[in-house]
Amino acid sequence: MQEQANILVVDDEQGIRITLAGILEDEGYNVVVAEDGYKGIAAAEKTKFKIAFIDMKMPGINGIETFKRIKKISPDTIIFFMTAFITEDLLKEAVRLETQAILYKPLDIDLVLKVIKKDMIKTNILVVDDDFSIRETLKGILEDKGYMVSSAEDGLTAIEMARKIHFDIMFVDVVMPGIDGFQMLGEIKKISPWTNVIIMTGYDIEHLVERATSLGAYRCIPKPIDDMDKLLQILQAIKEDTIRSDILVVDDDPVACSLLKETLVAENYLVDTAINGLEALKTVREKSYDLLITDFIMPLLDGLALLTKAKAELPHLQVILMTASRQEAILIEARRQGADAVIPKPLEMKKLLNIIKNILQKQRRK
Repeated sequence: MQEQANILVVDDEQGIRITLAGILEDEGYNVVVAEDGYKGIAAAEKTKFKIAFIDMKMPGINGIETFKRIKKISPDTIIFFMTAFITEDLLKEAVRLETQAILYKPLDIDLVLKVIKKDMIKTNILVVDDDFSIRETLKGILEDKGYMVSSAEDGLTAIEMARKIHFDIMFVDVVMPGIDGFQMLGEIKKISPWTNVIIMTGYDIEHLVERATSLGAYRCIPKPIDDMDKLLQILQAIKEDTIRSDILVVDDDPVACSLLKETLVAENYLVDTAINGLEALKTVREKSYDLLITDFIMPLLDGLALLTKAKAELPHLQVILMTASRQEAILIEARRQGADAVIPKPLEMKKLLNIIKNILQKQRRK
């Protein structure tokens, strides 16, 4: 049996310590709690922790100082800050210290469990640039930050690598021999729609952003890359965007439902299914979901009624409505009731995956 990770929880609020520790222990982790920074540091001197959750505001010494001292003891410990409120100065300091993420109180427990599981796996990055110095410098910097990094000197080589290995993130130069960065971006999105591509350029960035984003780029950044804090913020945003999301698929057609589930699972989503609106409504009341994808015509409770009821009870739940109907009135009503997207059936899977990704990214940035 694989040994479970040791996790440290440092918070002066007893309720948060007990609740978070109990949930993590139920998940099989070994948990140690501390009521202030000094006791957290003492715990780190005795036990090697894979992950630590540290409150930013505590009596004695604050979370920032606790972070620094624990990192001196155990540089490999992954640290998350917890806070109910953060000033801009503290946010900049947290980013500068390379904290893994900032989790806001009251804690979203589903999100906490997801980030823990996500951080057991290293992010895989590919740097593509024909300039050896830029390519290898960026590769070295990212490796020092704990990422798994490969490099390629041109777009064609990168495309061949992407056919064999999945990369979570790619840094791609615009001007390269063979094919340029935009052509490469288009090919990469065909091979792996989920890969986050960051376009790099030494040219006027404003003229390239629209084209890059229209082709599916995550971001467009200038060269040379001088602002490492900004780069780390971008990587952190990607990390939060790619945390596995919980999706509920609702369709009374078992074949269609199964096919969509398989497609989403292959894209690393956590997926449950329901065969009608009433079952779906019961399910979303019992479990937290990031996204609901529902058919329109179903027995017992149709998709539009489900959308209306789900949004009334869970306004932050994102909803995509699937329909074979082309009636304008249905589309207008779905939007009025809060649908985040209405997509036609039969489904175009690549288009649907892009819509899902965009919806979830916007949700996490709110």
